[in-house]
Amino acid sequence: MPVSPARKARTRAEILDHAARLFRLRGHAGTNIDDIMLAAGLTRGAFYAHFSSKDDLFAETIRIGYGLPAKLRAGEVEAVLDDYLDKDSLVANARACALATLPGDVARGPLAAQLAYANQLHIAIGELARGRGRKLDADATAAAILAIGAVILARASGDRTLADWLLRCARRATKTLLKPPVSRARSKSKSRRKSAAARRPKPAARSRGGRGGASPKARSSGSRR
Repeated sequence: MPVSPARKARTRAEILDHAARLFRLRGHAGTNIDDIMLAAGLTRGAFYAHFSSKDDLFAETIRIGYGLPAKLRAGEVEAVLDDYLDKDSLVANARACALATLPGDVARGPLAAQLAYANQLHIAIGELARGRGRKLDADATAAAILAIGAVILARASGDRTLADWLLRCARRATKTLLKPPVSRARSKSKSRRKSAAARRPKPAARSRGGRGGASPKARSSGSRR
């Protein structure tokens, strides 16, 4: 009896889910097809009905975008970064995010995985650049580097105090980088007001004798006439 398309899609999704978790936990080299299929409750033979190789599966798990890209798409940028850079959530966030957990494996992996990783970076930067006009905004790019880099370094550090400090500094720096940009119209309007104020002539000094009164010298010369 042939397998229905819906059931085949569910089986493929289960394999991907278990594979992504194991890759993030053990890395590409430390994970084999048998482990993945055992975790999914399937036989090795069923693997090749969905994927051509482990490298093909690895690239697909990167392409799905587990971790930071998916969270940014679903939530508010500031709240997502606060959680992503939270010291109490470090282990869970690192294990859930392919960008932070697998850069070394991807760099040594197949080209398809590297291109998928690059695409997920583009997505993360684009989400951080919301409302900035450019998807590859420089400040949003720097914020992505800081956030992902801080999680990688904090996770690798055996010094808990240092790890907390790295996350705290990254959180503060990303907040500064991602402040809403000042509107160009407002900026131009403000500069025009300043220029107009600078060009405006200053009021003449009032004399001691009152408004419009002649100077003492002028009054004395008039009296002599």
